[in-house]
Amino acid sequence: MSQKPTRPTHSAKNVQGDFGTFTNFMKRLVAVPHSEIKAKLDAEKRAKARKSKRASASRASSKQKD
Repeated sequence: MSQKPTRPTHSAKNVQGDFGTFTNFMKRLVAVPHSEIKAKLDAEKRAKARKSKRASASRASSKQKD
C-alpha cells in the first residue's frame, strides 16, 4: 500500500506573514492621494469620450454616403 502525501500545514508565522503583506498593501493603497486617483479617472473618461466620438462620426458619415 502506498502512503498518501501529507498536506503542508500552515504555521501561525505564515498567517502572520500573509496578514503583514496585506496590511502593507492596504497602507500603500490608502496613501495614494485622492487628487491623483481623480486625475487618472478623468483622463480615462476623456479618452473614452474621444474614442466614442470618432466611432459615431464615422458611422454618421457612412450613413450619409448610402
